[in-house]
Amino acid sequence: MPASSVSIIVPNYNGEALLEKNLPAVLKALEEYTDTGEVIVVDDGSRDKSADLITTRFPLIRLLTNEMNKGFAETIHTGVQHAVNEFLILLNSDVHPDPDFIAPLMEHFNNPATFSVSPLICDPDGSPQTVSWNIGVMRRGSIKFRPWDLAEAEERVSKGKTLKSLFASGGSVALRKSMFHSLGGFLSLYKPFYYEDVDLCTRAWLNGWQTLFEPRSRVIHDHVGVIRKHFHSRRIRVTRLRNRFFYLWLYLSGKSILTSHIPGILYRLLFRTLQLDMAYMTALIQACKQLKEVNACRTRLKIGKEKTNSLEKLLMEIK
Repeated sequence: MPASSVSIIVPNYNGEALLEKNLPAVLKALEEYTDTGEVIVVDDGSRDKSADLITTRFPLIRLLTNEMNKGFAETIHTGVQHAVNEFLILLNSDVHPDPDFIAPLMEHFNNPATFSVSPLICDPDGSPQTVSWNIGVMRRGSIKFRPWDLAEAEERVSKGKTLKSLFASGGSVALRKSMFHSLGGFLSLYKPFYYEDVDLCTRAWLNGWQTLFEPRSRVIHDHVGVIRKHFHSRRIRVTRLRNRFFYLWLYLSGKSILTSHIPGILYRLLFRTLQLDMAYMTALIQACKQLKEVNACRTRLKIGKEKTNSLEKLLMEIK
């Protein structure tokens, strides 16, 4: 596979300081991997001097701009539309990659069934973030992700095994543009943020395309991203819970929804209400108001009985 086949896409919203801090590492990583390739920053209607920073400090980077703020999904779609290469790497502005992080990711694309690959995502202190490798099981009609150990992951890789993952975080992932387009990209249902990446990779799995975790590739995520900076913590939590409902209602089988998911909702609703935690109820109400939109999306994606049954089987296969 030619090393020149990489386009790195960085979405940005009022992230001038983050871009100044992390773009040099992005450019260094691309230079170490190839002397061609490209880096694209898509500015999503920023009000700071992000665009000026790119044009003055980083003239080799392609700058695309949205006149108004459109959100994560549409910003990524803009970058994908203008990317010249088949293989893409999506990096949030608050992600600092290691210089050699690209090559281990790209090795997996020798397999034509690979849709996306996630690097090891670490805290600034070097601790692995659990979202790097996502192995889920069904509990009371919802997905719970099991804890994992980095030494275990590294040992399995050393033995030549690939590490399957339900999804790769949209903030740091390598993927195929042609498959991204074939899947229709991120769904607007999840606006303004969260679960777009889980949904996308689930659709890929259900189409026979895999998502993998590669611990030999490492990036640092410093937790000072756009969402936490610009949105109240309660809204962030409610949105995450609401979008989890959307995801489950799209992909669970009717039988699981009736026998496990709805009883699980009632259990959690009672438990959290007794704790005076109203975020769960708020998220459920918001999700129910958009149930018609969820059903329309389910119909449009042609998610029938066969595919929804596959979600439960898929979780059992990803170990």
